[in-house]
Amino acid sequence: MTVMLDRLQTLLIGASRTFALNIPMLPSPLVEAVTLGYLLFRNADTIEDAYLWPRERRIEELEKLIAVVNRPNDPALARSFAAHYDHEEQVQDPSHIQVLRQTPFIMDQLRELPAEYIQVISEHLTRTARGMQSWIGRYDKHNSLSLLRLRELDDYCYTVAGIVGEMLTTLFALYSPHIQEGQLLYLRTLEIGYAAGLQLTNIIKDSFRDHSEGRHYIPRQYLPLGPNDADPGGVKIIDLPEAQMWFMAPSTVVGINTDGTLKITGDAAILRNDAARLELALAGAISRYLRTRHRAEITVYLENSWRMQIK
Repeated sequence: MTVMLDRLQTLLIGASRTFALNIPMLPSPLVEAVTLGYLLFRNADTIEDAYLWPRERRIEELEKLIAVVNRPNDPALARSFAAHYDHEEQVQDPSHIQVLRQTPFIMDQLRELPAEYIQVISEHLTRTARGMQSWIGRYDKHNSLSLLRLRELDDYCYTVAGIVGEMLTTLFALYSPHIQEGQLLYLRTLEIGYAAGLQLTNIIKDSFRDHSEGRHYIPRQYLPLGPNDADPGGVKIIDLPEAQMWFMAPSTVVGINTDGTLKITGDAAILRNDAARLELALAGAISRYLRTRHRAEITVYLENSWRMQIK
């Protein structure tokens, strides 16, 4: 394998200072595969975030990227894709546009990987890009997107980051075929939440910029509130258990019983930490919203929608 890792890592440093610190610590061929995968996913992110483009162009450019990644032996297609960005002025980050322009080189290097690694990267990027097309299709005529529920935010984070977690676990399993089935299954329970948690961190960090660019990922009711911000009836509704699904392994189910106790199913060895997190969230909510109130009521609604109603 003759991957030009130094040149790839230069692109990586420009695109992400954080991941450029830890990805190079991986052994070969993981370091090459994860670097290339990250750069290709960076291209998808750049296209999705190009808020100055009309949504139709973003959807079209993602379609072209999907074609490029699924035809790694067609260098002419990669060159044609990259040529569109030679004079691009509406993508504001120069390092991100540089990665798009280097797509032919990235695809040349991708062909140097073992075939099974190429397939994993192309399949997962295709799924993410298709999901991004769906989210972009929800932008309104003002090129703005507003998510209304935490479940939508959860789905969005899965699309743009959770699938990356699945890709990484699959690549690690390819590299370590001796890993025990139980260990791999445990990693599978963490792959989505870990990656989605990183994405949620970025969403929170970039929320002001995103809002200025028409992207409202955090539902309005979960944005910072003033001390007197309550509805006219003095009731505040918080979807706490749904919010805490960020921290749960996919195989777990956590709710609240009608008596206010936690409802937990699954592996107790894993869920003890989950329960602690949920209890902490409840305690935090109570300490914040009950400063001037007298009681809290825990109610359970149908269709897996648990809510804590604080009066």
